Amino acid sequence: EDGSSYSTQLLGDLLGTFDKRYNDFNVSFTVGGQWRVNNANSQTVSASGLVQRDVFNVSQRYTPNVSGDQSYNGRRQFGLLGAFSGTYKDYLTLNLTGRNDWTSVLAENNRSFFYPAANIAFVPTTAFEGLKGSHVLNSLKVRASVSKVGQANIDAYAIVPTYSQSAGYPFSTGPGYRISSRLVSPDLRPEITKLFESGFDAELLDGKVNASFTYYKSSTTNQTVPTGVSNATGYTSFLTNTGEVSNKGIESALSVTPLKTSSGWELTLGGNYTYNTNKVVSISADLDQLQLSTGGNAQAYAIAGMLYPVLKGTDYLRDPQGRVVIDKTTGYPIANAEQTVLGNTNPKHRLGLNAEVRYKNVRLFALAEYRGGFVIYNNGGGTYDFSGSSERTVFFNRERFVFPNSSYYDDATGTYVANTNITVSDGGAGFFADGNNNMNIATNYIYNGASWKLREVSLSYDLPKSVLAGQKYIKGATISVQGRNLLLWMPKSNLYTDPEYNFTDGNAIGIQTLGQTPPTRYFGATLSVTL
Repeated sequence: EDGSSYSTQLLGDLLGTFDKRYNDFNVSFTVGGQWRVNNANSQTVSASGLVQRDVFNVSQRYTPNVSGDQSYNGRRQFGLLGAFSGTYKDYLTLNLTGRNDWTSVLAENNRSFFYPAANIAFVPTTAFEGLKGSHVLNSLKVRASVSKVGQANIDAYAIVPTYSQSAGYPFSTGPGYRISSRLVSPDLRPEITKLFESGFDAELLDGKVNASFTYYKSSTTNQTVPTGVSNATGYTSFLTNTGEVSNKGIESALSVTPLKTSSGWELTLGGNYTYNTNKVVSISADLDQLQLSTGGNAQAYAIAGMLYPVLKGTDYLRDPQGRVVIDKTTGYPIANAEQTVLGNTNPKHRLGLNAEVRYKNVRLFALAEYRGGFVIYNNGGGTYDFSGSSERTVFFNRERFVFPNSSYYDDATGTYVANTNITVSDGGAGFFADGNNNMNIATNYIYNGASWKLREVSLSYDLPKSVLAGQKYIKGATISVQGRNLLLWMPKSNLYTDPEYNFTDGNAIGIQTLGQTPPTRYFGATLSVTL
């Protein structure tokens, strides 16, 4: 088989700018346009039954047929833009922008969309005489902005179902065409995001402390999402625009230099913290949820009024106190016939910490990161239970046990009674390999997702100027060694062993499906030269 492919992007910009100062005012205007064309083409040709071994040429073949394949796609986008910037005495700045795009991937009625933005910044340490020259508050900038952003988040030719060539019509060996397995909404529109944010940036104590804080809130409408549909329709997914998703949170950063001596020692400590929540405000008048994935015992959903996205999956039947209800005869937990909302998929909390130590030309740097406020769902966990290789299977020495945090219904009192003595009928392969009461329950494989990662450690050395003296070309050189993703610490806790996890509140925790490979550890050395 031999093949070739190419992709091209032609990009043209035309901008005109007017800039002039009027006493204490400085104003700038920019108008322009942008034109972009993308094309991609790939093709292959192949043959089987080669005449001469290791002579890879499709013309050297026994069989008469040559196979081939080709794909092509192209898209165009054109935009007009304008911008205004005004500054008063270098401490008050206003920026206004607007842009209108036309894209070929949407239907003619929806391919044009406009999005403006405005931001303002005020520097009180420059505006007020009493704050100028302060050694405590060196600088302070207060800022705010509003914006609207549009994008067409679909591929070329995605607005209608397409046909591909397929054998088997009208006879098993004849050529034919087969329609794609995805339905498409006839009225796909561009995705629009409206954002408001405000915050400040500050420098204190002659540059020893730097701080910033931002609060943001955004709303996204018309997200283009492939949703699940019944296979009875003849399709497997439906591409449509969802309703509205809101996003809000904070971003903060702090950097402190507590030590800086004339002998060359310098210590800098820094950190950043973000808190973020996504929520589905609405979907449509006739839908309150959309299924976003398929397969497995837990799936991603967008559900109105809940965090986005959430997982719905299988769980045990639970009493009003959240305890697992068991069968009094077998001691086995009873599966809930209804799907349960398990939680959101994104970490709400992210914390980064970094430290840097310098002594003259030597620098040691380290960076660590924490993520929390969610849990992890291991979709393959049941296979380890089935083979007896998971840690869960040895919690009770593979003997009969009382299912943790369980209860049973007492017919005499009409209440649920805590289970303290009814054991499962088989604590080995009978229970852990059971596909109805263990392996099919998603909550058995949900873990606390909080983790610390040592992201990077590096040691670098700047060559002294005396070493580089006597030549004209090299101004500086740095030698460094570094390692990344060196350590991962993750608490091991799940519903099965920790009765404090209660899944009656779907917004209390988050869940993330596992499918990605662990981060690769990296060690390297670098020589950087400045000419």
